Amino acid sequence: MMLQFIYQEFYKPSSAFEQGTLYQLRNVIHRVDVTGKDKVVEAYRAHYAFVEDALDAFILGATMDVMGLNDLNGSPQQWNPNILSMYSNEEQLSWLRNLAEAVINKHINLQGSTHLQDLVEEAARLDAQNARLHSMFDAVTSQYMCTCQKNYNTIGHFKRHLEREHNWHFLTAAREEPKKGDKVAVWRSSFMKAALILRDTSDAYKMGDGNRIFLNAKFEMLCANVAGHTKYQLWLWRMMAYEQAILTPKQAFEYKWNTTANLNGTIDGNIPNDNLVEICVQLVKKKIKEQGSNFTFNSAQTTALACQIQDELRENIRYQVSMKPSGKSRTKTDKSSDINLMLMELMAGDIFENIQGRQFENFKNIKDVFEKVNLHKLHIWISKQKERASFEMM
Repeated sequence: MMLQFIYQEFYKPSSAFEQGTLYQLRNVIHRVDVTGKDKVVEAYRAHYAFVEDALDAFILGATMDVMGLNDLNGSPQQWNPNILSMYSNEEQLSWLRNLAEAVINKHINLQGSTHLQDLVEEAARLDAQNARLHSMFDAVTSQYMCTCQKNYNTIGHFKRHLEREHNWHFLTAAREEPKKGDKVAVWRSSFMKAALILRDTSDAYKMGDGNRIFLNAKFEMLCANVAGHTKYQLWLWRMMAYEQAILTPKQAFEYKWNTTANLNGTIDGNIPNDNLVEICVQLVKKKIKEQGSNFTFNSAQTTALACQIQDELRENIRYQVSMKPSGKSRTKTDKSSDINLMLMELMAGDIFENIQGRQFENFKNIKDVFEKVNLHKLHIWISKQKERASFEMM
């Protein structure tokens, strides 16, 4: 979902002549197999690889700007790494953490942007208001009872009464867009945020890290809300609901740490469970096609039950006779030249400078990815899902 969100929000063919945009960078390195959001599912690897390489170029450029480097072969004016050899391992790690924090604060969080914190505070206010509203609901009469002795059947009329007579304020619209600022910097920081979430989520699934998978699910749900991907938003919300509220602590622990499967035993070789199901389905389909006209329901059932056993027997025999298994990994290509070309384009376009008033013509209305969240509508949607889950999922 995050990959499709990135191409939906930050990739436009009409931006081919704007230096530093994703489409312009795609043309510079001739990634002709990258075509946009409509082909993300069909050509996932190509689209994912391009975002990964572009993110590397953006991270390099942001780090060079913080260190005062004009090119990769130059000498940094700040954060000089030459003295690192004199440090202990702990001090070197601390140095890297501090450098990364400086890059994040300047180029990703834009030094002072508090969109996520604003969302947290507004959500807390909405939760408090909802709690007060529910405390005024009388289950016997099925009415909302105000302190002024007036009763209302619907929450809409009750809210209007509270606003008009008791000066309550309910959040009804998203925050206004600031009129001034560097919109190119906003575009850059938003892309880097989304791409970093994608990278971290992918790595979390590869490592089978349940904590990171569920932590990133919160950010992914916000992005799904912005992009209008209701199906993914609902799936992510239910995934978190099962882990945090519905399942017992033991079941929740098992659910969190069994979201992936490892088929080859490597450290970073885990895949999501739904991918495993798809692999099994494709294997069964292949075996059924081999039966040709002899295919029946019973033969399909037998095939589905026997496929995994056959694979395990084959692997055991290979192990016993010390047969080297055929390679399944893809050849890794050196992408440093592509990353360097994109980096040169970004530096030439002053993408990492802070220039007030500039913008990409094809991204005039760009906002921070989390600033786009309409918290009022999202809160209403979550409240409805909670109510629905109370009798569907319990």
